[in-house]
Amino acid sequence: MKTMQYTTKWTKTLAVASLAGILMVSASGLSSAHVYAQAQPASGNGQIMAPALAAKLVSSKKLHSSEKWLKTDITIPVFKGLADTKYQDQLNDIIESHASKDLAKWEKEAAKAANLAKKNGYTMHPYQLLIQYDLTSDGSDNGLVSLKITTEGTGMNNPETLVDTYNFTNEAEAKRVTLEDLFGSKYSSILDAHIQSAIAADQDLYFKGENGFQGVDLEQSFYVKDGHAYIVFQKYSIAPGSTGTPEFAVKLPDQKDIHGAVQSIIPSSQHYIGKDGKLMVPLASVLRQLNFDVTWNGKRKAADISKGALWSSISLNKDSYFLGKKAPRKLGAAPEMKNGSVYVPLEFLSDILNLKVIQDKHGQITISHAGN
Repeated sequence: MKTMQYTTKWTKTLAVASLAGILMVSASGLSSAHVYAQAQPASGNGQIMAPALAAKLVSSKKLHSSEKWLKTDITIPVFKGLADTKYQDQLNDIIESHASKDLAKWEKEAAKAANLAKKNGYTMHPYQLLIQYDLTSDGSDNGLVSLKITTEGTGMNNPETLVDTYNFTNEAEAKRVTLEDLFGSKYSSILDAHIQSAIAADQDLYFKGENGFQGVDLEQSFYVKDGHAYIVFQKYSIAPGSTGTPEFAVKLPDQKDIHGAVQSIIPSSQHYIGKDGKLMVPLASVLRQLNFDVTWNGKRKAADISKGALWSSISLNKDSYFLGKKAPRKLGAAPEMKNGSVYVPLEFLSDILNLKVIQDKHGQITISHAGN
């Protein structure tokens, strides 16, 4: 069988991981100005999508049960076309081992329930176990392989659903891919803003306060499909069971920008209308995501801003804005301090710093460089 060649952009940007780290299930996507994150709860009703097969990369294997009180539909992937054959063998072992352990668990629970039903004289309904996979990215784009495995067991209570994800490069020495690899060092603030905006648009579907969404981390479950990263949350982790396993689709940035955020996201909850009727946005958090240096001078009550040859400065309570040696301009509102952060009129970003500004229907604002 012909194997694929993998001299890719991924190999230049991903840090070398240990084999153990590579094989971790991600306990575990950046939206363009025209795409916003959307929650996509899993079905939670036994309707799991059939696997997307890539004939050169995987084959399917069925697992069966001899327990008469457990009905199973278990299909797992068997990788056979990876460039790193050692990694391939260990990955296949891990996937089958997880599925076998789940099968043994549900066989035991079904048998126990059947004995209890017989003892107490009530009707026993068979338990069900579904395990299906979706190879969402087969390595044809930048060598990235992404796999989603959904396990759903149904017994006496509501279905138990678990989503496992695997993301790695298909090359001579496979490397695990993380959200930081995809979105850069600012990945958490970028993704948090998207997810917070999507949750705010459908708040009734999610828990609030300390039980709700608390931010993504490096081990967040995700998979990649059609140019988007799908951020996955397990059932009950941020939402009631009726919401299923929420997923948030976020468009991937161009790989040439992988080491630096090309956009800064301002959720509707992080901007406000000031006393002068101007939309006020946080200065430092926005510009730092775009790799500006922002330094606060307490003595002058001013923020100094620079990026390469660009420089500017704003002062609290002073409606005067400039870029470089250009003459200062008034924007109709002075910078304000609120909850320890400096806010400026949105026009400072668009009209003075010449950044691209787009606001969507949910109030989320996307800031990027004019060329993006």
